[in-house]
This record gives sequence, C-alpha cells and structure tokens, in this order.
Amino acid sequence: MPNNLLLSCAGRRVELLQIWKRTFLDLGIDAQVVAADAQPFAPAFVLADRQAIVPKVCDPHFVDAMLRTCQNNDVRWVIPTIDTELPILSEARETFLSHGIEIMVSDTETIAIASDKRRTHEWFVANGFPTFRQADIATALADPDWVYPCFAKPACGSRSIGARRIESREALCQRQAESDGNDVVESLGHGVEVTVDAWISPKTGKCTCVVPRQRIEVRDGEVAKAKTIDAPEIIECVRNVAEKLPGVRGTICVQLFYEPSTKEIALMEINPRFGGGYPLTDAAGGYFTRWLIEDSLGLPSTTNEDWMRNLVMLRYDQSCYIKG
Repeated sequence: MPNNLLLSCAGRRVELLQIWKRTFLDLGIDAQVVAADAQPFAPAFVLADRQAIVPKVCDPHFVDAMLRTCQNNDVRWVIPTIDTELPILSEARETFLSHGIEIMVSDTETIAIASDKRRTHEWFVANGFPTFRQADIATALADPDWVYPCFAKPACGSRSIGARRIESREALCQRQAESDGNDVVESLGHGVEVTVDAWISPKTGKCTCVVPRQRIEVRDGEVAKAKTIDAPEIIECVRNVAEKLPGVRGTICVQLFYEPSTKEIALMEINPRFGGGYPLTDAAGGYFTRWLIEDSLGLPSTTNEDWMRNLVMLRYDQSCYIKG
C-alpha cells in the first residue's frame, strides 16, 4: 500500500518538510515526502524526495491535478499548509478517500468558521469563549462609545495582510473610504500575543496536547522569535475550543492575547492547519506529525503533554543554490 506523503503548497515550508521526513525515519516507515507547489523554484523542492508542479489553488483544475499527482506518486496522506486551499480540499476529501488517499483537513463547517473572522467571532461568542469586541466599520463609526485605538483587518485574510492599527475615528473614516466593505474592526488586545498549537485525534476527536507559544517577534505575518509558555488557563481554553469545533482532524492553531498578571484571555483567530511556527512545538516535544501517522495507521499512541516549557525559537534566513 502507498505510504508517501504530499505537502501541498509547500513553498517555503522547509522545516515542516524536514519534520515529516524525520517522522517517517523515527517510525521506521519506508515513505517519501512529495512537495507540491505552483512555483518551479519552491525552496521545499530542494529537500523533498519528490517534486510536483501543480496549478495554483484558484485554478479550476487544481483538485484534479492534485489527485493525479497523488496517484502518480503513491501518496497516502496529503497535508495542506495554506488557508486558501482548506475549503477546496475539505470538499474533495471524500473523493480522495475513495482512492485510498487521506487529506488531513477538518470538516467544511470548521473551515467556514475559521476562514471568515466575522464567523469566528460569532462562534466564540455563541459558545461562551472570551474574545474581542468586533464590528464592521460602519457600526464602529456610528458607536459614540467605540474605543480608539483599535485594529482593522480584512474579514477573510491571512498573514496580517491588510491589517492595521487605527488611532482615531478620522483614521477609521479613511480606512472605510479605502475598504472594499469586507473589513472588521476589533478592540485592541492586552498582554502578550500567543499562538497555540493543539493536537486532536482524527479518530476520537479528543484533544490530547496543547502547546502555547508566545510570539516575541513577527516578520511579514509569520513568527520569527517565539517561546513556549506554561499557562494552564490557555491550555484548558484551547482544548475546549478544539473539542467544540465540528470535525477537527489532526491540528489547529489558535491565536489569542493573554494578560499574565490577570490570566485574562481574548481569543482572536482559528487556523485549522499546521501553523507557520509549528516547528517550535515539535522541537519542544509536541510531535503532532508522529501522532497523526500513529493515529492513521492504528499504531500504539505515544501522545503526551510532556513538552518543554520556556523553549525559545530564533529564526534566521538561509539560502540554497541550484542550477537554473
């Protein structure tokens, strides 16, 4: 039976690709990691066992091309890595399963909740989770009690693209003039920004490991410096979020603000995929990739919560060279 794994939209996810290769080595499984991307010079291609150029996610032939790529490369597992492919691959999950290929993606309902920040906020409120005050721009401008500064961002966006701190009502008016009508405005967070990785068994739906990592420095929307932190209240909150969401499979990462002095939490976003900073969680002992394969193959589970607290990740640029 095929045992290869395809990393979709692999791009710059070199660390994640290396983690998958190590996972199969540690488990003694003869498997190769296939990197798929629309760009012929994707850095992940350099270290992948196999490479596949596929259409962009927005291309109507993307799903068919992905299925052919999986069949041609003996792929058993597909790991999505970017937000825009999640709804498409979630819809196609049953089709791939009929060919013996498992896409590690959550149900379409969870993807829909996570992909629109308005729906995310509504879901947090409806389920009693602590979150920010949120409104569309027109509602915020009409509210004489709206507090400035605040934060504006696209309702459907990622990597902090289009997100901006708004200092005054006049600045919000300017944002409204520039907006396509799809922005939301939120109150500012207090304390430290934390991204939390959670592991959820696709078979049982139980969340058995939660690793909070404080964001120390962010560059172009992705974490550059971070530290794992021991915060039981965050762990409990995110575990409840993970188990409440419908049909979560494998991993999600949740973004929030946390005030250590008061233990106050304000949930912000949900990303139902491996986060860009997941390598820190893996380095700390949150071996989500290993547990996912164990779960899928019915192997004895090694899941645990004995991960290293206060482990710091410092990222730096590194180049590779190929003959073009």
